[in-house]
Amino acid sequence: MRFKKLILLFLALLFPICIFLFLRIFGKNEFAVPPLYSDKYPEGMTDCGVTVVLPYRIPDSIQAFLSLPNQDLTLVRFESLREETNIQLEKTVAAQRNEIAVVTLQNSDTIARIRECVFFLKEPYDLVLVDGKGTIKGQYASGDRDELDRLKMELSILLKEY
Repeated sequence: MRFKKLILLFLALLFPICIFLFLRIFGKNEFAVPPLYSDKYPEGMTDCGVTVVLPYRIPDSIQAFLSLPNQDLTLVRFESLREETNIQLEKTVAAQRNEIAVVTLQNSDTIARIRECVFFLKEPYDLVLVDGKGTIKGQYASGDRDELDRLKMELSILLKEY
């Protein structure tokens, strides 16, 4: 009887170890940041009066108008940010200065229309991450610390991808 208990105890301890080793050897952790608006239309498109072809890409004319650099990743900032947020954002981008371009757009009627109809930003979102192909990778609210943490995490994932 004691011998059976020892075998069962040994198998009970061996089973999780085998699962761990199997996942460690054959498993692969991959994270991805999918582009936004690749399979469904953004909300509020009827207000803009434009037709969008899926998957959505920022039109070349808008990229030229906004002088978006042709880099792997571009962070587009709308409005002037608070000083605390600006410092956090600079720390986030400073480490990857060569891979990420930062473009700041000042408030105007044209920029407000582009914000709503091209980048599909609603309040309180004021940061957009765009890749080199013109797809929107993420939208973030600069006033929210969780959103800035999400931006940092997605930047690290995207920079490993490129």
